[in-house]
Amino acid sequence: MLNLKIVIKYYLFLFLLIDSISGFVRMYLGISNPIFNIGYWVRGPILVLFIIYYFFQIRKRKLFLDEILTLVLFVYFIINMFLNYVEFPSPRMISENILYIFRFQFLLFLFVFIRNRMHVDESLTRKIIYINFIVFTLNLFFGYVFGLGLEAYRFSNTTKGMFQGGNPVSILNLVFFTYFILDNKFRKQIIPIAITIFNGFAIASKSIFGFIIPIFFALKRRALSVNKLIFYTIFVFLLMVSFTTIIEKTIDSYESRFGINIQKSINAAEKVGGLYQSNVMNKIASINFRRYASLNEQMRTSFSDIKTFFIGESLAGQNIFWERRGEFWFKNASMDFFDFFFKYGFIGTILFLLILLNNFISQFFHFSTKDKVILFLFFAYSFFGGHVIDSVTSGTLFYYYLAKAQIVS
Repeated sequence: MLNLKIVIKYYLFLFLLIDSISGFVRMYLGISNPIFNIGYWVRGPILVLFIIYYFFQIRKRKLFLDEILTLVLFVYFIINMFLNYVEFPSPRMISENILYIFRFQFLLFLFVFIRNRMHVDESLTRKIIYINFIVFTLNLFFGYVFGLGLEAYRFSNTTKGMFQGGNPVSILNLVFFTYFILDNKFRKQIIPIAITIFNGFAIASKSIFGFIIPIFFALKRRALSVNKLIFYTIFVFLLMVSFTTIIEKTIDSYESRFGINIQKSINAAEKVGGLYQSNVMNKIASINFRRYASLNEQMRTSFSDIKTFFIGESLAGQNIFWERRGEFWFKNASMDFFDFFFKYGFIGTILFLLILLNNFISQFFHFSTKDKVILFLFFAYSFFGGHVIDSVTSGTLFYYYLAKAQIVS
């Protein structure tokens, strides 16, 4: 008989490889039909196994509370899709929503299954991190050196490898950096840490500022002493002096890419004169202006329409909402929990939060510093960067860590 625990374990080892192959098929073979997407062929059957598994658990009456809520949310997703179809009878309300629902439900089943049905230890976590880090780094390396894959954030000379989303790639690199700098002794992790720094350069994401947070905790827990930090700083400075020409070219290259990422947000804010009456708020918003602008519009609509407030617009409804406003490239606020509220309303959001936060507070405070920081970064990025909780690329690791944090030992 097929052991679902073994299937999930190997999926966790290979989820980034699956996404890499899917990206290659889409980009270089020109096949975008989900029927030929390896991700659907892997996650689809696992989703079916989840449904069969929980069907038998219902019959045996051996369900945990969060599993019951996950099944309730699944039914709600389907009902929500048809309610929005009645209001806006377009084939898109089925075709776009159903694929999104299946993908999101896969992640939720994965989350509650790991939390309630699997044995998770540091050995398993280490294997998941290292195997996926190798796949991740090879993607970015070949993308940067040979120009394979996609540019990150559509800026030249950047890369996100074969992965479709820029934000999932950014948060994963930040999580890998956090894991290595807070794991074991610093000198034993210097190579993977250096690789994550290279990856950050290749991606050219604003998430590079997030490196400050794990460095702070590394200093605090003496994983990285002040003396060591001074030594490495001086060492890097001497290298910079020794290889001035190379460093100058590197800086120019980085500024030409990374600087564009910052400047585009500032220009967008200046173009409309800002979002808020407060100059301080406008400066904050300018860092991520487009998302704040979208958020304002979405929340205004949610709170002005009773139907949208309670059940939302669904994914397809959100896409149509932004298309009507002339936003054909970006169709969401890229702030996950607000986007989820807009899609599935107050009812869906409450169910979702009840599933996520079951036993969270009581277990979180007993967790290691490393895992606390990783979870904090995941949540912070989902609030302010987006595309974490519903992306299989970053969501798989997010839900694994969230489940790991809430397992009652």
